[in-house]
Amino acid sequence: MKAVARHFEEHEEILAHIVYISCSKLALEKRQTVRQAISGYISEALGSSPSIIIFDDLDNVISFSSDDEGYQPSSSATALVNLFINILDEYGEKSRNSCGYGPVAFVASVQSLQNLPQSLCSSGRFDFHVQLASPAVSERGAILKHEIEKRTLLCSDDVVSEIATKCDGYDAYDLEILVDRAVHAAVNRFLPSSITNRDTQPVLLKEDFSVAMHEFIPVAMRGLTKAASEGGRSGWDDVGGLADIRNAIQEMIELPSKFPGIFAQSPLRLRSNVLLYGPPGCGKTHIVGAAAAACSLRFISVKGPELLNKYIGASEQAVRDLFSKAAAAAPCLLFFDEFDSIAPKRGHDNTGVTDRVVNQLLTELDGVETLTGVFVFAATSRPDLLDAALLRPGRLDRLLYCDFPTWHERLDILKVLSRKLPLASNVNLETIASITEGFSGADLQALLSEAQLASVHELLDSGNSDNYPKIPVISNQLLMSVASKARPSVSEDEKRRLLRIYSQFLTSKKSVSAQVPS
Repeated sequence: MKAVARHFEEHEEILAHIVYISCSKLALEKRQTVRQAISGYISEALGSSPSIIIFDDLDNVISFSSDDEGYQPSSSATALVNLFINILDEYGEKSRNSCGYGPVAFVASVQSLQNLPQSLCSSGRFDFHVQLASPAVSERGAILKHEIEKRTLLCSDDVVSEIATKCDGYDAYDLEILVDRAVHAAVNRFLPSSITNRDTQPVLLKEDFSVAMHEFIPVAMRGLTKAASEGGRSGWDDVGGLADIRNAIQEMIELPSKFPGIFAQSPLRLRSNVLLYGPPGCGKTHIVGAAAAACSLRFISVKGPELLNKYIGASEQAVRDLFSKAAAAAPCLLFFDEFDSIAPKRGHDNTGVTDRVVNQLLTELDGVETLTGVFVFAATSRPDLLDAALLRPGRLDRLLYCDFPTWHERLDILKVLSRKLPLASNVNLETIASITEGFSGADLQALLSEAQLASVHELLDSGNSDNYPKIPVISNQLLMSVASKARPSVSEDEKRRLLRIYSQFLTSKKSVSAQVPS
């Protein structure tokens, strides 16, 4: 906002007087004080016309919630809205009487238009809306260069370009802070004792920006999870089995990132939306987190029920906010877990909440081509309950089936899960894989956790814990004993029922992209 104001202030054909109003500070004052302050600003603008009055963060002083059913604004908020309406109408009429060249122009910034009453956004008031997207690579480079030059520093164009490509999701404020952090990282080199030629301008290096970016979280990404650090996942090495699913996701995410030039020549839009379905505990959620970590994507994960709200409009707004955050955080993987809870077939919900959520999801998915670098994944154990419109081409059109693991996959899962466990040298994981037929990945993890707990009890019950190593060791005999008593979480009857559901689902879809369960 200030940069735009400076442009009009310095433009030789305008030379506008700028009146900047920080509404964040006004929000702390009483209503009468706010009215007096705004009147004073208006008088200043009129006395120095042509003028531009900038209301920065207007929604901090006038905020109407559209999420709460029956919401009634306070008398203070209503009075301020009426004040702004009167001001805009009065000086808007003067502008029209002056052939469109009024002495005062009004500009405001808000976090969201949803926070302003409709009356303020109607014709003749704040009726021209501009949504500021995150800066592109070239724009980020220009901002970085400007901030560096403003501090009378130097930095090579190659370094600036490389850093700009790594700053996806950063806005202008984030980039300004990043340059400050880089200066702090390089401060020792800038000290007089470190500079041989006092007349030489200090230079920022690539290493300074690397230090600055470490643990720095841009505003748009605060509150989001980074899959690499979540739950200790480090990527594909933490995934056992699911080789076909892994290859499909790699083909979809990794290859376009590694070879953007080749994929840019493709005239067709690549599929970037996936529905993972299969029995509970078979790794649907786990592999999505691992994929985000392996591909260095920012990870937004939400469980379906978290989006549902009893108030009219709140659930749809939550969906819109999620996609907006994902766009700002690109490259990003947006993951909906328990998807069937928020996207069931329309017409079956008496309240209409999920129907509206499905409609909003369809709107966002249809417009997802504008979300460059955003991958939308969803997981469910009941794909037959989903609204069919969500699975049409261009939406969640890539279907990946996560089945119960085979013997080889169970062995692979056991090796991955036991990598950090204190296993005795005689432990035979092949045998464990053989006697756990029908176990899911989650069941195998529970089995190893139970074995680890049993090894602790075994050490404590021996009465000689002081003479033993501090870390209890899981012996083959103990692991076999625990495995022989364990039972799969999904019974045979339930397994047959689920397989029948999945077969009917695939028959109804007849999609060549779906993987047929065996």
